[in-house]
Amino acid sequence: MSGACANAAAVGMFDGVHLGHRDIMHTVAECARARGGHPVVLTFREHPVSVLRPDEAPRLLTTPEEKEALIRAFLPDAEVRMLSFAEMRGVSAGDFLRRLCADDGVGTMVMGYDNRFGCDGPREREAYDELGRTLGMRVVHVSPLAVGAVTASSTAIRRLIVAGDVAAAAELLDRPYSVSGTVVHGRRLGRTLGFPTANLQPDPCKLLPAAGVYEADATVDGLGRWPAMVNIGRRPTVDHRADAPLSVEAHLIGADADMYGRRMTLEFRRRLRDERRFASPQELKAQLERDMAEISRRMQ
Repeated sequence: MSGACANAAAVGMFDGVHLGHRDIMHTVAECARARGGHPVVLTFREHPVSVLRPDEAPRLLTTPEEKEALIRAFLPDAEVRMLSFAEMRGVSAGDFLRRLCADDGVGTMVMGYDNRFGCDGPREREAYDELGRTLGMRVVHVSPLAVGAVTASSTAIRRLIVAGDVAAAAELLDRPYSVSGTVVHGRRLGRTLGFPTANLQPDPCKLLPAAGVYEADATVDGLGRWPAMVNIGRRPTVDHRADAPLSVEAHLIGADADMYGRRMTLEFRRRLRDERRFASPQELKAQLERDMAEISRRMQ
């Protein structure tokens, strides 16, 4: 079996395509080249938990489209396949490996330190090694990748995003954390304070950073890119409704264009402060001016 299967593969959720995932994919590429094959990356459109336990499903660090683009950018010569977990959940680990060899020419399976696959997937790495030997397939294990004292993982990054620590999350991602969506009409409250904002309707599957004010970069399709001050929250100073919705508002510094209906991407650089209620709109405006001054100092 192994003689006919020169390709190397990895399978996983790969949410975020962070440094740990890239270490696995780099190993896949090396193993494939060593045998004259090419790398194969298989990933899922939906998080497995959304199928197994929908109420516990986490928000995603990357949409399926973002994830595929990131993988292709890192491994331009790889075959990237987006799988449906719902369709794969009844496939055993052995049958999955057999399919990889027969359909994709895979003779080497690369696994991360916490990777499991197959409906009967064992927890012990030795069990995968034995299964590989039985099928004539090599199994390669990749050790955890640490950034400082933190192991790069999707779970660790989600914790940082939920806490608002977008700077630390960027270190594990090796890029700023981003949220994209459509610019929609808001209540124009920012304009009355001298800080007009683009109101973002984010992709619903995406994890949002903690409520607060952030320094970011904003890219609007077809228009350009600007530094931005972003507020995530319920605007307690100007919106006193008990059921005020969560909003994502970006003041694009130096921008003067009609953005409604366009797609905007926010890349978060750092968190400036918590969102809080001010005694008056004038006090809020004064704080926004201080926030802007801080961002401007860093831009110089």
